[in-house]
Amino acid sequence: METKAEYHHAKEQLMRLDQCVLVDALLTLAQESSSALMMVTSLISSPEQRVALFRSNIERITHQSRRDSFSGERILDILTRSLGLLDPEELDPTLGLELMEAFYSTDSWALESTTELDFEFDCLFSRDGCALFSAFAQRCPDKEYARNVQKRLLAGDAYGVRGSLKEIVL
Repeated sequence: METKAEYHHAKEQLMRLDQCVLVDALLTLAQESSSALMMVTSLISSPEQRVALFRSNIERITHQSRRDSFSGERILDILTRSLGLLDPEELDPTLGLELMEAFYSTDSWALESTTELDFEFDCLFSRDGCALFSAFAQRCPDKEYARNVQKRLLAGDAYGVRGSLKEIVL
């Protein structure tokens, strides 16, 4: 869908369909697309399961072999979907900061996977990741812990995608 009008038209039509038709269509998509599968899994998972899925996704990226590596597009998709698994309102902020530190540990894998997605990865780490990190850091009762995580992340910014974390005042 290229326009908002097309989006809203499709949404209206889908809202009129029977729930079973939509569920079957979503499950069919999940069988055909790993991205759709991750979305469905997220929708049906508990907060604890979403954390486990997040950790699994990060490990899949950071433990690739040379023979079996993800494309840049796949890494971008996994990381984008992974951020969507974390809700700052339902997760302990200390755990959230730990998970964000793991998220940022993927920057080398992401940026070395392709040069064609540098802008997209920069937005993901600098904008989306920073916003989520900030949400966890602001809610964290232990500001010293949050500052230490922030300092570690900034010290390890070999790819220049963590700089926006400097702007977060704790």
